[in-house]
Amino acid sequence: MKNHQISAAQLVLMLFLYHSYNMFTSSTHNVTGHYGLPHLLAIPVALAIQVVITLPAWLLVRKCRRGPAEAAVWTLGKAGAVYPLISSMYLLLIMAFTVYSMADFMVNAIYPGSSSAFFIVSMVLCALYAAYLGLEGIARSALIVFVLFAVSLLLTFGGVTGRAALINIPPLPDGVVSLVLEGAWRIVGHSSTIVMYLLLLPYVRSHAGRGFGILLAAIAVLMETVTFFVSSVLGELGRMEAYPFFLLTTIAEVSILQRMDALHVAVWVMVSFLRVALCLWVASRQLSLCLPVRQQASRAKWLLPALAAAAAGIAGCMNQIPRFSDGARAVFSTGIPILLLCAVLPAVCLIAGAVRHRLFPAKAKEGGSE
Repeated sequence: MKNHQISAAQLVLMLFLYHSYNMFTSSTHNVTGHYGLPHLLAIPVALAIQVVITLPAWLLVRKCRRGPAEAAVWTLGKAGAVYPLISSMYLLLIMAFTVYSMADFMVNAIYPGSSSAFFIVSMVLCALYAAYLGLEGIARSALIVFVLFAVSLLLTFGGVTGRAALINIPPLPDGVVSLVLEGAWRIVGHSSTIVMYLLLLPYVRSHAGRGFGILLAAIAVLMETVTFFVSSVLGELGRMEAYPFFLLTTIAEVSILQRMDALHVAVWVMVSFLRVALCLWVASRQLSLCLPVRQQASRAKWLLPALAAAAAGIAGCMNQIPRFSDGARAVFSTGIPILLLCAVLPAVCLIAGAVRHRLFPAKAKEGGSE
């Protein structure tokens, strides 16, 4: 078993916040080109796709009683290092894109004319400190952030309910089936949450399978609710707005509480911080599996600052050269990293493990998750 242990409830709460980041920006939320019925229909389809493509990874985890990265190294030998290498590089890209998006939001929407470098460096340094504190510290802080996040959601939804009008939701366009399927796949492509859940399985005490189902259901409800209000309140404006959810918060009015921008911005920053810290911690653990066993203890301590510096550098490049951020979005939208880490590589490991007799029976008690 691993030294760091969290409950399934903590994992679900933490990754619910992790995924909620996708609701803030149109680049990760607007998957059909416009909101409305196609987007609302794409969400449950994406949910079903995520369940299906993660089946090979779940089977590998249960057979080997290890996390997917550890199982890949066990079943494939040295060649298995390709799994933690790909997963760590994928998380590094997500981390950099998150930092870039946060800095871009602060510079363009909150503090026009300020330096994005300040926000990039400060976010990465704070996340680095949190990652040094460990997974348990990140999980505990997620509870505090969740309370504030829930308050922000309630104030926003309560404040715009009176403005919602079904007439703002356009009817189904022609070619709706292909539009829904394309949108669903883009949602899957941006759902690094399922990869993160699988990578964190070795650190969960029990009930991981049940928690996965609860997490997907909670995320689907959140996405449906946010999409409905963006569509019914903002209409066409929501399609053109870069930060549609933030726009909702600025027009929400709850009794004497008006223009609660500071609360919503603080929540957005905290969610981004939590996401970056978690990516940093998990990426360092994944990358350590690529090191020789004898060198893991001595060299692993350098992985966190190295990954943090790399994330800051990539985020800075995305800020200065737009095609870098556009390229990252394109990579996410293809869904290829998700497909590789959740289905293709685990399937290869299952076959190799069966051939090499490296699959433990289901009743074995190797370190891993339930």
